[in-house]
Amino acid sequence: MPKRLLIVEPVATNRIRLAASLSAAHYDVETVSSLDDKAALIEPDMIVLGTGPDGLNGAEGALVPQQYQNTPVFCIDSDPTPMRRIKALRAGAREVLGRNLPDSLLLARLRSLIRESEASRECERRRVAAASFGFAEARSDFRPSFRIGCIGAKEDCARTVSLLSAILSHSVEYLSPDDVLREDASRHSPDAYVIIAETAHALEDLLPELRARSHLRHASVLVVFPQEADDVATTALNLGASDIAEVSSSGEEIAWRVDAMLERKHLQDQLRNSDEQSYRAAATDPLTGLYNRRYAEAYIADTLLSAHDSGQGFVMMLADIDHFKQVNDVHGHGAGDMVLCAVAERLRENVRACDLVSRHGGEEFLIVMPDTTEEEAGHTAERLRLAMASDPVVISDGARIDVTISIGVAAGKVPTAIPMQRTGTFDAPGASGPSVFGNVLEAADAALYRAKACGRNRVEFSVA
Repeated sequence: MPKRLLIVEPVATNRIRLAASLSAAHYDVETVSSLDDKAALIEPDMIVLGTGPDGLNGAEGALVPQQYQNTPVFCIDSDPTPMRRIKALRAGAREVLGRNLPDSLLLARLRSLIRESEASRECERRRVAAASFGFAEARSDFRPSFRIGCIGAKEDCARTVSLLSAILSHSVEYLSPDDVLREDASRHSPDAYVIIAETAHALEDLLPELRARSHLRHASVLVVFPQEADDVATTALNLGASDIAEVSSSGEEIAWRVDAMLERKHLQDQLRNSDEQSYRAAATDPLTGLYNRRYAEAYIADTLLSAHDSGQGFVMMLADIDHFKQVNDVHGHGAGDMVLCAVAERLRENVRACDLVSRHGGEEFLIVMPDTTEEEAGHTAERLRLAMASDPVVISDGARIDVTISIGVAAGKVPTAIPMQRTGTFDAPGASGPSVFGNVLEAADAALYRAKACGRNRVEFSVA
């Protein structure tokens, strides 16, 4: 669905020109001469507000009526001097650009503002949803201290660093492009960059590199461009810059833009963290911290496809704690939980990073080992068994509980024809013939049953 734009412009010729440019870019456009007009009936995604010689239509307060307070405002000003820009920004405008800007810059800035407003709306929707379920935390006025890196000619950056340090309570420092690209995820990278760019070419390598690095791609970027160098501003926005500012901008305007940019980043970081916590909660067992069966099914589906592509085998193991009911009966369920956690930790510590350890149910654990032979799996299973048998579990009251596990091992052979889709389930819908992993799981379960029947604390292999 096209984004809806409301053009508010008292001069008819300006309204027509703007409407033609934006309609040609496939926006749903409505035009009015003022926000008092009854014609402004739509709920716009963005307001494009034309301001004339009197600046903000003579207004000293808010730019738009109360009903539009949550709608981003993009000002097109007839004379966007530094003083008029900062006045409009303080009044609530999200951007202020000149009336004679080329369509390429107008559309690039509009796209970036719409992306930004969609992210803000999504943050607010999720906050409201969490509140309705009673999950939302109370809002806090706390603002963390951010790290800001300034990139460009050293003399220009020195002035910018001095200005921002005097106005903002954040750490601001000069960085060369090499300094930025040499940084790795092991240290705290800047939360925002101010790039002083003389030419578009200066951005064509740097901005894509920033967005390509996982530890830098969420950093906010403000590009300061030369006066009337619209190509530099357009390139910056098209390459993912968060904001732009002319080099003629006052220190107050640069600081305002950086601070607003960091505020938006803070909200988006909170949203990402909330998502990650939700994903972890959905994919892990709350007691042991291991992956749960839901995640294991998705992992198994991917392992089957990878095995089909590589021609390498895979192995499944089922491990079960011996006499676990007795632990609960003698020491209590709290001690039983401690034993489950201890077993989970030792299993996790004694397999490869690429292997899966998940809680399969009760006191049973599933281990999946891709690209593994039965012989290699046998060595791993014996190591897991010894890791438990050689060292008792110490519970909170100091008691030492001897714990052993029995393990059933089954190797999988991948057929030449499998459903080529990731379904996240053991049995892919539409598959012809038996489920490969279902068969291997049954074989591992049978081997585990034999290990139990033969005295426990042992490893048994499936019988072909």
